[in-house]
Amino acid sequence: MKVFEKLTDAQKLSLKKGVFEVSGRHMNRTALGIVDAMVQLYPTATFDELKQMLPDTINPSAPKNFKSLFRPYTDRMYGVIQAGSIRQECTAQDIDLNASHFTDTSETFKSADGVEILVAKTWESKDTETGEHDLQNLINHVEKYGVRVVDYKAEKTFTKGGYSLELVNPTLLAAMIEPPKKRFPWWILIVLLLLLGALLSYFLLAPKKQNKLPQKIEKTIEKKVVKAPKDEINQLKADVKAGVDVSNRSVTFNAIFFAFDSDKIEVSSETELKTALGFLTDLPDLKVEIIGHTSNEGKESYNVKLSENRALAVKKWLVDNGIDEGRLSTIGKGSAESIAENDTEENKEKNRRIEFKIVK
Repeated sequence: MKVFEKLTDAQKLSLKKGVFEVSGRHMNRTALGIVDAMVQLYPTATFDELKQMLPDTINPSAPKNFKSLFRPYTDRMYGVIQAGSIRQECTAQDIDLNASHFTDTSETFKSADGVEILVAKTWESKDTETGEHDLQNLINHVEKYGVRVVDYKAEKTFTKGGYSLELVNPTLLAAMIEPPKKRFPWWILIVLLLLLGALLSYFLLAPKKQNKLPQKIEKTIEKKVVKAPKDEINQLKADVKAGVDVSNRSVTFNAIFFAFDSDKIEVSSETELKTALGFLTDLPDLKVEIIGHTSNEGKESYNVKLSENRALAVKKWLVDNGIDEGRLSTIGKGSAESIAENDTEENKEKNRRIEFKIVK
């Protein structure tokens, strides 16, 4: 690309150290942030040039759990980005494009030649064809283009989250995106000088524009933040103090997160777990049943076992932090008691929850 031709050797070396740093909470949002950074770094790139920089071989195969236009259903590679024209293909074949790509207007981009850019939504840590970590392949690949990933969580590929871009080398960015200076013929310079003299007063009075590059660019996709169920807990405390029987009442915790397809509790769950710990500590006479719930992917027998293991993991955390084990029992219900349709990822996330049911 022409942008590299005007860089000095020192600037090319500095490019590998990063111009933008990407932080993402989840794999798919991290990939979205990487593409955002590439589009900002190379605003004059056409869609074909972006495809050359982000080849399909980085992420060759889509997952098998939904019908798509890509491998393993066809010979077409899944890739990092696709043109918005695949919308028509999906409509013609009755395929849900939202399952495979980000399609919201806040999550799509435009190339210099006006092509809509859709980013792949699924990034497998072990691709069925290559056995490789597809997102790590992308992270390693884009470093040579000035994009570095400094933090991401690889376990929850579909959960909504956010990403941020931090500009760490504004000088190099300016050198890359600044259009080349044009040399005017001498006669045009004379005309400009004459015009400058005639309009000098205007320019002296006109306010000066400040063209400063942003030191930090943030783009948050997640607009809804899951809050701890403090209102339910406060009401329980008030009712217990007033002598009200609270048996069979429940408190639902949606922000206790687990690694994908695992009962390993994520570090980001600590705030919610501490809320549950405080709730049980403040009401020492309560006995609760910890109930695990999942969405409906996979076989129900597997989901029941997974939800039970997650409930046991929460119980262990509470016992390790001082709660009497005799106060706690566990059960896994899989997707049998969904509280929302399993038709969107947002609704599936509502169904993946830990429930505390008062038994005594």
